[in-house]
Amino acid sequence: MQPRFHQSILKYCALSLLIVVPLLLQGCSPTTSIPGTDGSATQGNASIEQANALFTQGKKREAAQAYYAASARYPTPQRERIILQAAEIAASIGDAQLTNTYLARVPASVLDGENRARQAYVKALLALQQKNPALALRTLPSTLDNISPALRAKVKHIQQRAQASAGGKGGSVGQNVQRAMVPSSVNRIAALLPQSGALRSVGQEIYRGMETARNSIASDTTVQLYDVNAGGAVAQYQRAVAEGADVVVGPLDKESLAQLLAQPQLLSKPLLSLNYLTNSRNIPGALYQFGLLPEDEARQVATATTARGLRTAIVMAPASSWGDRIAAAFRSAYQAKGGQVLNIQQYPDTASNAYMQNVQNALAATQGRASMVFLAASPSQARLMRPLLAAQAPSLPVYATSHIFSGRTDPGNDADLDGIRYTEIPWVIEGLQNGSLNNSTFPRMFALGMDALLIAKNLPSIGGNPNAQVNGKTGDIRVAGNRQIQRTLLFATFVNGVPQALGQ
Repeated sequence: MQPRFHQSILKYCALSLLIVVPLLLQGCSPTTSIPGTDGSATQGNASIEQANALFTQGKKREAAQAYYAASARYPTPQRERIILQAAEIAASIGDAQLTNTYLARVPASVLDGENRARQAYVKALLALQQKNPALALRTLPSTLDNISPALRAKVKHIQQRAQASAGGKGGSVGQNVQRAMVPSSVNRIAALLPQSGALRSVGQEIYRGMETARNSIASDTTVQLYDVNAGGAVAQYQRAVAEGADVVVGPLDKESLAQLLAQPQLLSKPLLSLNYLTNSRNIPGALYQFGLLPEDEARQVATATTARGLRTAIVMAPASSWGDRIAAAFRSAYQAKGGQVLNIQQYPDTASNAYMQNVQNALAATQGRASMVFLAASPSQARLMRPLLAAQAPSLPVYATSHIFSGRTDPGNDADLDGIRYTEIPWVIEGLQNGSLNNSTFPRMFALGMDALLIAKNLPSIGGNPNAQVNGKTGDIRVAGNRQIQRTLLFATFVNGVPQALGQ
């Protein structure tokens, strides 16, 4: 049956390329009925050939139903590929309900790279059919590496249509990065931080970090604190500028940052925010965005592991928006460097008896072909996952980000993390080496404050130069072309429950 399947599906792919219809993925439950079926192709008798014939006759809805019904006859990943074909056809006729129903039948955990890209493509096609080119462009696969020429051609076609619908190449949906506002000198810095409310203690820790850095590297510079919760971000920014600030650091929360960016004409002095607005389309010349992005660390792990020859990976991430973000960042960077993500296994975001099964499923799906595991996890999750991975695949190296370590030493509990290689900021390593780490409540926020002052003070030299770099406490820092601050961290591992720096 396999050769017959391949011959049929290739025949359909060639045909669908000519009329440029979409395809994708997500979820599969062959025994579940699909709304809108008319009984012409039941799961018991439908075949790829029947679906091909219906499509050729222009009966697209019936063809989609037949493809879905036929999918029950095939194992993974062919089954998911056929369901995605059904979803593609449903999207091409603009039937959102039917498309999303099919997509819901494809579990993310079984998607390979080609089918994952196909899923994104189908969603983008549906968005375009629904007159939402901006969503279509955001939904398309982030990279075209390692996907078939046919799918690549379809993605590019949808991209061109979406760009044209949005009003030109890139249109209004692309980022408009205005020319950088670079100060000639920095002698007065304003810290726009919360001194009340839920983030009060974090704001105070960041400010202490700024003051510590000022005392050591910028004694000629003043740092004035403004409570962002006293009158709002806009009023406090205007006050800081009126009182002579050369650079404003903050705010910390997204809501306050959004308030400032809603009135970009007010930004007369550089603003070094301590958070990111990922959906921002227009980046004012005054805005520099800085924070401890988990995506930066995931991308660094991808770069380091592929450089070491570890080019087949399992990704394990919690079923959460954070897990989705960090897994996607790793996958995109890993594939761009020539790696192949064999399986993305989601596990419950809270402690669960399913963890063992999640690990076994991930290992079984890759059939011994994986050369590493990328683990996205909190400390409590990592303490449960690492022993399971060690028991099931003791020779498989496990990589993670700094999120597996709380920032405070706890050898008794963290002994379960022994052997994991993970990204860590220099300040935590320094604190471990000199015994001062546990003196700080939020050591990484303290380091963020130190580097906020370092960046602000050095904006005259690094603000408009993506090639310039400063060595900070949260990593080696540079300003990217969109003025997001990017960091390169150290690598560490756990030995007897205590992190230790690794050679690069």
